[in-house]
Amino acid sequence: MNGWVSSMLCMSVVLLLLLKGALTRKSQDLHCGACRALVDELEWEISQVDPKKTIQMGSFRINPDGSQSVVEVPYARSEAHLTELLERICENMKDYGENLDPSTHRKSYVRVISHDGTKMDLSETKFDSDVSSSLKFVCESIAEEYEDELIEFFSHEAENVKDRLCSKRTDLCDHALHLPHDEL
Repeated sequence: MNGWVSSMLCMSVVLLLLLKGALTRKSQDLHCGACRALVDELEWEISQVDPKKTIQMGSFRINPDGSQSVVEVPYARSEAHLTELLERICENMKDYGENLDPSTHRKSYVRVISHDGTKMDLSETKFDSDVSSSLKFVCESIAEEYEDELIEFFSHEAENVKDRLCSKRTDLCDHALHLPHDEL
C-alpha cells in the first residue's frame, strides 16, 4: 500500500509541475502578445498623424531677456500625444484574436480586423470576448507599468521597438519566441 501511495504522490507532483509550466507559458504568451500588439498599435497610430503637425514644448520660465524657451516638436512623437495614445490604445485589443501553433502549442495574437479593411485569414484564429478582454487587461497593465519606457522608445524613431521593449527591456517575451503574423 505504501508503494501505491508514494507512486500516486510522485505522479501528482509531476502533474502539478506540468500544469504549472503550461499555465506559466500561457501567461507569458498572453503578456508577450499584448506587448507586441501594443507596440504595433502605437506604431500605426503614430504613422497616421500628419508629419507637419507640431506642438509647442518648452519652459514656462521667462529668460532674463524676457523671452521664453519654447520649441516646436513633431506632434506624432510628442510626450503629450504618446501619453494620450497610451490612455486609449488598449481599446484596440478588441480587434485581435488568438492563434494556437499546433506544433509548439504557443499562442500568438493577431489583428482580425485590419486597419485598412483588407480581408484577413481567420481560419485558425479564436476570436471572442474572453480573448479580447484578457488581452486588453494585460495591455493596460503593460501600458501603465512601462509608460516611461514606451514614451522613451516612441518619442524617438527607435528601431526594432517590439524586440527591444518586449524582449530585452521587459522580458515579457522570451528571446527565442518567434510569432507568426508578427508584422500585421
